[in-house]
Amino acid sequence: MANASLNEFIQHARDKGMDHATIRTILLSAGWKEKDVAEAITAQTLDMPVPMPPDLGGARDAFFHLLTFSMLFVSLGSLIFLFFEYIDRLFPDPAFAFDSSSDYLLSSIRWSLAALVVAFPLFIWFSRILAEDMRRHAEKSYSGVRRWLTYLTLFIAASTMAGDVITLVYYLLEGELSIRFLLHVFVILFLAGTTFTYYFLSLRLAPADPRRRTVGRTFQAVAVTVAAVAVVWGGVLVGSPAAERQRKFDERRVEDLRDIGREIRSMCRSDRSDDDAKSKLKRPLPKTLDEVAQAATYRKLDITDPETGAPYRYEITGESTFRLCATYSTERDQRWEVFWNHPAGDHCFDFDVFESPAGKEW
Repeated sequence: MANASLNEFIQHARDKGMDHATIRTILLSAGWKEKDVAEAITAQTLDMPVPMPPDLGGARDAFFHLLTFSMLFVSLGSLIFLFFEYIDRLFPDPAFAFDSSSDYLLSSIRWSLAALVVAFPLFIWFSRILAEDMRRHAEKSYSGVRRWLTYLTLFIAASTMAGDVITLVYYLLEGELSIRFLLHVFVILFLAGTTFTYYFLSLRLAPADPRRRTVGRTFQAVAVTVAAVAVVWGGVLVGSPAAERQRKFDERRVEDLRDIGREIRSMCRSDRSDDDAKSKLKRPLPKTLDEVAQAATYRKLDITDPETGAPYRYEITGESTFRLCATYSTERDQRWEVFWNHPAGDHCFDFDVFESPAGKEW
């Protein structure tokens, strides 16, 4: 609201026959702000308020542009990681040990897939919103936020391509090129090059230019195809959520048997270091798993299957040897802790209280 004294002066000046231009000049020379003067004059001469202009290049545009470019970077990072993992599985390097079933690698693939599945559709959606806005309001294509973020993206893409080519030339001179390495280079060049080309053309083509829409549709078609390939390929590698849940149950079963075996060994094997103690039991093997659970001192033991509730099978096979059995839903065949590898179905592990060979991780 304008100041009351300002309104009173304007009314007085108008009653004296002064026009608006003269009143405005007098008030500005007295130090009033032009916005306050304009609002006061408008309030006295018009019956409706002055409409607010659209938020051209303001907070709304900054919000959508920041979200769009952040989703773009997340999508590109996920795509690069995923395709690198796929290539490494297709062309493993014999100089490095590689376990395709590693929980860490599979979890990394799942995380990148999740990021891509969420970020990429948001990128496409926000891009379409911005493109429609720029078609309706051509001046939005010259927004400072958009141009800064676009040039930043161009800089990152160009730097990535330059670094990629430098690395390619270096390994070429070193004579260490391989199909796996060349495919890595191609992935980065393709993704960075496609991004650079699209945003470079979006700056050069006017909003009303029909080629701009063609470029946008082509870029989105290529992007959707690449993302779809990455998601489908990753889904085949990591399996369905139901299969992963079964594998988690199997991991739990292995951990339960490991804890039970460790507890039995602790109960029956002497802590003394002399040779006589090393060959004699501190106490006989427990007769049941309930006895083991009741005597546990380190942690509470789970002696039943986490999925079915059936008790694990425990058999005494000798004075110091015993067997633990469970039913598994999936096969475990990993390079580490091979003692705990098992097929799908019923499987038993044999233990000796006095032995802890490599692989039997207690």
